[in-house]
Amino acid sequence: MSLERIKFVQSKFGSLFQKSDLTIFLNPDAPSYCLSFAFERLVAYQTFYPVVDQLETAGIKCVQNIPEQKFDLAIVTIPKSKKLARHFIYLATKAVPKGLIVIDGDKTSGVESVIRDLKKKVKIDTVVSKAHGKTAWFKTPTNLDEYKDIPSRIGGGFETQAGVFSSDEIDPASKLLGDIISSGLSGTGADLGGGWGYLTARALETKDIRELHFIEADLRALTLAKSNLNDERVKFCWGNALQWEAPKPLDFIIMNPPFHYMGRALPRLGADFIKVASRNLKKSGSLLMVANRHLPYEDIIKGHFRSFSELSGSKKFKVICAENPIKL
Repeated sequence: MSLERIKFVQSKFGSLFQKSDLTIFLNPDAPSYCLSFAFERLVAYQTFYPVVDQLETAGIKCVQNIPEQKFDLAIVTIPKSKKLARHFIYLATKAVPKGLIVIDGDKTSGVESVIRDLKKKVKIDTVVSKAHGKTAWFKTPTNLDEYKDIPSRIGGGFETQAGVFSSDEIDPASKLLGDIISSGLSGTGADLGGGWGYLTARALETKDIRELHFIEADLRALTLAKSNLNDERVKFCWGNALQWEAPKPLDFIIMNPPFHYMGRALPRLGADFIKVASRNLKKSGSLLMVANRHLPYEDIIKGHFRSFSELSGSKKFKVICAENPIKL
């Protein structure tokens, strides 16, 4: 929720937010968005580990499931996925059976479409346009059960859900890498940023893998992965891949590194993933990764691995194998 919009709404509608309100904030991006609320009366619903870490460090209580406790006020920051936005609004109505639901988002997140659709379901009290976004609110009780999102099945029988990476189909870049890693891997490895589990599923087709660490920051995706990967060799970790340390040096790492953070482009993320891979591999270990062809990861790989080559590719993507990490 934009700080500028929060301040504007509070100055113009001073009675909207009461310090005494027991408040649940769904999908806050950072602690700064919560500063207008009394922390002792605030609970944040957030499933993305790096943000959870920031919020808890700032003294904000975080939950990954809507508690049975009932709230007076819910703030919902709209994500780019419209299905997930609706699901958050549904969760808000369950957390606040009688109170106020505030919806907020930048125009780039699709908030206008969400509010337009919501107007067909409930009576919107007010819509405020400010700072390239909108804030709207309505009162409960109301029935928005149709907004609830549940996991669905895609090709290959994999379970996915709105808002996770590649929720509608198998990501073509991951498929390109998956066709390579379905044979030839052995020993102990890791999937950094594993999503809902496609790459790990392909890797586990070989019986030569003894153990595979699965690290994912989005708890919703990790929960799906646990359903998709029924294999005792997988060790699941909800956490920040950039901070993860393997119990012991690994034989291999596979990954389709992200280059977006909280919906914003951040190309250096991929470079940071490469650094994490190099420090967690054995001296004889290998990194197998896929990336968009235009992303210049080769320069960072040169500084962290003794050799690398392109194993496969297309006009859009490239599969790279980097070997023998340089221990800095």
